[in-house]
Amino acid sequence: MVERRRGRVVIRSARTGRPSTRDRVLDADDVVRIDARIPAYLAEHLYDAAYESGRPVTAVLVDLLASAIGREDEAAMG
Repeated sequence: MVERRRGRVVIRSARTGRPSTRDRVLDADDVVRIDARIPAYLAEHLYDAAYESGRPVTAVLVDLLASAIGREDEAAMG
């Protein structure tokens, strides 16, 4: 498992289906909840990968998102 990133991060205000409020400054290890509606065929692949690896869906999702943005080194999630 990769070591977690330390320090502070800024999560910029963005459209999430609710009115934008403000930027948030968090510790790098803080957890941010994201509610996303995705097509069922993608959910199927996500849940299959979690089942096959024996890992939680959220951990698999973190790895996939980190890989997609080129930040695999920060993907570790406890």
